[in-house]
Amino acid sequence: MNRRLTLALIATTLSLLSAGAFAQYTGPGATDAVTTVAEARAQRDDQPVVLRGTLVARIGHQRYRFKDATGEIDVEIDDKDLPSHQAVSPTTVVELHGEVDTHRFKPTDIDVEYVAVVPAH
Repeated sequence: MNRRLTLALIATTLSLLSAGAFAQYTGPGATDAVTTVAEARAQRDDQPVVLRGTLVARIGHQRYRFKDATGEIDVEIDDKDLPSHQAVSPTTVVELHGEVDTHRFKPTDIDVEYVAVVPAH
């Protein structure tokens, strides 16, 4: 009985310790795969996405039109999430980290959590 208990405790301890080895940083700056607008439109609600392209127009308070090679989609960006140290124009390439926001009676859009300006090469 003691041997089984000891083995169970060792197995539990090892499984808990190894769980940390699989943890990954998922915040801003993480190396996420870039999603296209076309792919984002087909995703489920709250699916994390990273989009790379340009903000071509401001369409309302904290709402912008984003464009990449596959199309356009509306995005919601809080003022505090825009880069304060660098101006963003319709020709500035940006990377948006956020989530797909599906709606019942209006088109899918993106709720942006982080905006990064992509340096020009």
